[in-house]
Amino acid sequence: MSGLHAILPPDSVRRCVLPNGLTVLARRDASAPVVSIVTWVGAGYFDEPDDVVGIAHVLEHMYFKGTPTRGVGEIARATKAAGGYLNAGTIYDHTHYYTVLPSSGFTQGLDVQADAYAHSVIDAGELARELEVIIEETKRKADTPAALAVETLFEVLHDRHRIRRWRMGREHELRALTRDQLVGFYRHYYRPSNTVLAIVGDVDPDVAIAEATRRYGAIADAPVTRVPGPEETAPPGFRVREWEGDIAQAELLLGWRTPPTAHADTPALDVLATVLAGGRASRLVRAARDRRLVSSVSAYDYTPTALGVFVVHAGARPADLPAAARALWDQMRRVREGEVTEAELARARCLLEAQWLRRLESADGQANFLGAWELAGGWERGIAYYEALLAVDAARIAEVARRWLGAEEASVVCYRPRGSRPLGDGPGAVRALLEAERPAAIEPTGAPVAAPALIGAGARLERVVDDVHVFRTAGDVPVLVKRRPGAALAHFGCFIDGGGTEEREADGGVTTLMARAALRGTVHRSASRLAEDAERLGGVPGASSGTETMQWTMGVPARHFAAAAELVADLVLAPTFPADGVEAERAVAKAALAQLRDDMYRQPIRLAGAAAWPGHPYGRSTLGSESSIAALTREDLVRWHARQVPESAAVLVAVGDLDPQEAADVLAKRFAALRARAPRRVAPPDWPAAAQVEVEERDKAQTALAILFPGPAQDDPLRFDAELIAGVASGLGGRFFEELRDRQSLAYTVHVRPFVRRAGGAFAAYIATSPAKEAQAREGLLREFARLVEEEITDAELRQARTFAIGSWQIRQSSGAAVLGEIADAWMHDDLGAIARYPADLASVTTARMREAAARWFDPARRIEGIVRGRTAG
Repeated sequence: MSGLHAILPPDSVRRCVLPNGLTVLARRDASAPVVSIVTWVGAGYFDEPDDVVGIAHVLEHMYFKGTPTRGVGEIARATKAAGGYLNAGTIYDHTHYYTVLPSSGFTQGLDVQADAYAHSVIDAGELARELEVIIEETKRKADTPAALAVETLFEVLHDRHRIRRWRMGREHELRALTRDQLVGFYRHYYRPSNTVLAIVGDVDPDVAIAEATRRYGAIADAPVTRVPGPEETAPPGFRVREWEGDIAQAELLLGWRTPPTAHADTPALDVLATVLAGGRASRLVRAARDRRLVSSVSAYDYTPTALGVFVVHAGARPADLPAAARALWDQMRRVREGEVTEAELARARCLLEAQWLRRLESADGQANFLGAWELAGGWERGIAYYEALLAVDAARIAEVARRWLGAEEASVVCYRPRGSRPLGDGPGAVRALLEAERPAAIEPTGAPVAAPALIGAGARLERVVDDVHVFRTAGDVPVLVKRRPGAALAHFGCFIDGGGTEEREADGGVTTLMARAALRGTVHRSASRLAEDAERLGGVPGASSGTETMQWTMGVPARHFAAAAELVADLVLAPTFPADGVEAERAVAKAALAQLRDDMYRQPIRLAGAAAWPGHPYGRSTLGSESSIAALTREDLVRWHARQVPESAAVLVAVGDLDPQEAADVLAKRFAALRARAPRRVAPPDWPAAAQVEVEERDKAQTALAILFPGPAQDDPLRFDAELIAGVASGLGGRFFEELRDRQSLAYTVHVRPFVRRAGGAFAAYIATSPAKEAQAREGLLREFARLVEEEITDAELRQARTFAIGSWQIRQSSGAAVLGEIADAWMHDDLGAIARYPADLASVTTARMREAAARWFDPARRIEGIVRGRTAG
């Protein structure tokens, strides 16, 4: 029995085809008290003639915009009131709609989904308003360098197929769409025989099918004809497209046409993508990222039913583009020449197994898996596809690479920072550059490292708090273990209090650089050996640093927990910080700063945060600055590790189907060198007395505005009020969303949330809109904040926000990684019991207290604004 069969046994999935043709799949998963309801419709961008480009996506937006019995906004509010969330996505070959909510709200959620599916009214006035929102969404996408580069590659690769179009539609195309066209598209494609409904969660499958039959069974069916449009008639030949823009680093892509999902070669192409760029031991990471030629690299074979596209995508500094392009090109040549070994394939198989298990960890993941594959011809095909992945051998890899990824049929796309040099003057020059010299081969990783024997004292049980077993090591370091029976994956990590809060401005980013450079080699393993050993366990160690913590984490199939614990302990306790590894991570850190500047969400938040907390660690990016990163030395990292890690306010946490004592003993022995100390606390920051504005001018299609107000600290009971105020204000059915997006059509994204830290906090609002609407957007945000102060939130709004918060918390319990983070966070804030007490803490919030909190925080005279201002029209 395959690993997937163990998680998704064939007899655990009930399939029922209703008399009208609707396929219903239902499966019980009682690992968390949640349910996922997913609707997959066979209609997407490929089904759009050229005169209605983008209509499938517009219909997705209108789907939840009201029915004869539910007005605009009521669908979102009803879902939120049941404790869940809903969303949707449109892509080339399908559109899917999903809701995830507590299982106690299953029938309410199904009512909403069925009503929207069968009875969307597509009101003309609402359509006009929503088109303005969608136009803002397309502008946001055009301002995202990676997304723009990928769609440009699809255009370059194809001459006739509909994949070559800007898939969401251009502004003039969207404005030309009519209600009649949308209604026609809806009535043609949204038919039961063209739809799959998948229900997975803590619900009896027989009950789920009966409830679905009652709501969907009477919907009329009709024949659905799908006309995919013109096909390609000739090979593309070698092609190049280069252009420049207001971006900080270059996007470099190689692409090839490949066959569709059902083709026998597609599993091998998927495996090849993992060989090339899956994990730190992959070919492209070692040949390009580790040699500091690129800051990021990925590879994937994208197969939206009718065709495929194989993509290699890297981010690089302009000066490194020629060498980066040659490195990527050379590895593709080596793959065609048959260099991929069985050892590389073994590593890839382990990673693929863990990726598929991770995808099926939650009810949401299972429902989407079932819906996607059922729409493609039967969910069992997904299991067969997984088994085909694991059967691919090295000869097959070389064969499909030669067949589909030849040099003569490649396309090269390069989106460069303004003023940088192009790769070449036309296809001939670019091809000559790629072939000019052959980079050195990557070095073999050598033999796996045998784990040393477990020695020393185990862990002593101290207490059990709400199913979390609390142990102590001989060094008094806490070890927390939560058992999740039946979980296929085990998640664990070492979390350390401090780091960013102890940095000075001059050494900003040292914690992040140190944490990531620890992955570059240990006393026992080289960087490549460390990566390969980890990936053969099915995991990729993660290293990160927040403002108040640093952490190393890993998730692996549960049978590999002990081996993975040894490996993570090795990189946490015995890193060597080799000079070449430090330089590689320095290059990645500089690229991350460049990407931050190009990020139209994070950058305005960063600008506002720096103005709100000047000179305080809370006001600095955990990435540091260009100057601080450049100044850090290997010796600085060694010293910082010695100061922050061996004796630290650390906690070890594990979550999975693990025996608590056995898991704690493994962690206690592997991390025996850790010694506990009390955490070092940072002084509370002062909030500026007057309003401040930080502006950055960019050549962007949108202006992004972030407004910060003072907010609660972690130990402030009002942090729960802040969370529920955000629930009233933000998201589908929220005040800000309904007013600024639904009624005024100012933006696609309107977001409100608190940032709660140990010594202080902030309450943030974000909106991205057309530059000409900046003043209107600001006025709208401030008016909504004023309403929170002037008008008491209603009891109904509070109930909805509270139910949604508790539902979201329950939904998070289906993710082992989320549970791991929740436990670590609660421990570091000295209140492990806060997890179980969360519903009661929310219940203590009143509407009067929320208004008092709003009055305390939302003073417009003390607001801080961060603005990335785009170009004005014309």
